[in-house]
Amino acid sequence: MSTRVISDIQKIDSPIADVYSFLSDFSKIGRLIETARQMGAGQQMSEISDKIENVVTTEDTCTFLVKGLGEMGVRIVEREEPKLIKLEGDGSVPFNFEVWIQLLDNGPYDTRLRITVEADLNMMMKMLLKGKLEKGINQLAEGLSKIPYGYMR
Repeated sequence: MSTRVISDIQKIDSPIADVYSFLSDFSKIGRLIETARQMGAGQQMSEISDKIENVVTTEDTCTFLVKGLGEMGVRIVEREEPKLIKLEGDGSVPFNFEVWIQLLDNGPYDTRLRITVEADLNMMMKMLLKGKLEKGINQLAEGLSKIPYGYMR
């Protein structure tokens, strides 16, 4: 049974090319996570680092350990510059899922971002996870809207 969750649309004050370049390369995201941890960056990063550890990235893959859940991973399976990045699970979780990061150029320094997740969840998993998934996807979208993309080249 397929479950779809769509984030709220977030505004990013950066050109779409900068946002796409960063989000379409997991190795850049890995460097950002490591830098933020070393600097002790903010409450939100502290909450994330309490739950996620052992982040390993390449350009196309990202694996990490979620406390209480185990190892998880995603890989980029499609890029459509500058508007779409499609991800899939790497098989390390007990259900299949896909994630679409959609970008819209709304002006020179106005990029809009929306995340869509589609997961194959049975009825019990859906009841247990849908609310957490909705909250997590919105937190992720909000977090991605706060990255200083112009400095992350």
